[in-house]
Amino acid sequence: FAYIEESRGGITETFYVPYSVWRLNCSVSATVWPEAARFRMALVELESGTIVEGAELYYPGSIIKNVERGGKEFYIIVSVDNIDSYRITLETLPDYLPATR
Repeated sequence: FAYIEESRGGITETFYVPYSVWRLNCSVSATVWPEAARFRMALVELESGTIVEGAELYYPGSIIKNVERGGKEFYIIVSVDNIDSYRITLETLPDYLPATR
């Protein structure tokens, strides 16, 4: 339902997730120094400041983190070393999408 594609770390804008179950699908690309590539991210609930999920990847690759907390605003903190780009895709299952007519 949304994605972030970037090459630098930082803090995202806040975003609202209406789904009770969703996931963060993170993928990292590194071609220059793949052996030194490092990606770290933390999903933070805006209201409480609680870290809901975290992920760390060494070398290029991907990781999926399932989240069972919705109806809230979040932001993501990302830190990177020696990567070309990363993509964080926010996904949910069709069962959680509103019915269309």
